[in-house]
Amino acid sequence: MRKDLSLSQQELALMLSISRSAISMYEKGLRPLPAKAGKIWAEMILLWQRQQRLTEPPRHLERNLLIAQQQQSLSLLNLHLQRAAARSISITQQLTGMEQQYRCQVRKLHFIKGVMQEAKQGSREMEFLKNREQQTLIGLAACCPQRRQLLAFKLQVLRSQQKAALAGKVIVQQQG
Repeated sequence: MRKDLSLSQQELALMLSISRSAISMYEKGLRPLPAKAGKIWAEMILLWQRQQRLTEPPRHLERNLLIAQQQQSLSLLNLHLQRAAARSISITQQLTGMEQQYRCQVRKLHFIKGVMQEAKQGSREMEFLKNREQQTLIGLAACCPQRRQLLAFKLQVLRSQQKAALAGKVIVQQQG
């Protein structure tokens, strides 16, 4: 009967409040179950046999189970939708900030290059401008087109996940 119920030895042992090894020994015919566990096991067998005599489970139980499964599916899909929406907002904000930073860094680099053309070679001003140019190039690398494309790709994936979750909700609701 344990196998009919798809119970592992560990699960049955937990239900009977005994060790898994006691179940194993019982199934091999090497040892009887403890009295309390034997009584619980006998009651479970009787209940199982009574239920087996019924050809179908009661409709209300089947319907309640279906409703519970649908509600669980809907709540999981809603949770997935909420998480994807929150991540989408975060990535959209990152992408917007990165685009603004890129434009700002490009303007800054253009300005620095213009000032560098008028500065004297080897002067302290030129050294400062070269330092600023390097820092600006580092800033540009942090928001380069490849990184923005990666964020845009992540955003598209999240939008696809949201569409899939919405489609899943529609399917679950239609089944109900």
